Amino acid sequence: MRADVDVDQFTPDTIDILNLVTLVHAKGLKPEIIQKLLQYSPSPEMETRLLDDLVRKRNQHLLEEIQSHLLLSDNIMVPWGVAHMPGIAKEIQNLGFHLDETHEYMVIRFRWS
Repeated sequence: MRADVDVDQFTPDTIDILNLVTLVHAKGLKPEIIQKLLQYSPSPEMETRLLDDLVRKRNQHLLEEIQSHLLLSDNIMVPWGVAHMPGIAKEIQNLGFHLDETHEYMVIRFRWS
């Protein structure tokens, strides 16, 4: 199921930085891209807003989805990144769950030539 937020819930600061990062990734460090990077002037709150959008808002929405599906399934898999896990684990424990055991699974294996 889709358990992520839509980018329309992100602040303009977050959208701006994501657009710049995407531009660098897609086009490389060409002179016109470097000029855009040099002209970019983030707000003083940009770092806080970015983390709020990319971690806190997404975690909160995910936790709402988890709660809505707990009655439907005994198993829920959350394939989210490591930055999300401390907040997700804390909130799940606040719901009354506790860690009983852990298992490690290989999800993706990269081969280096």
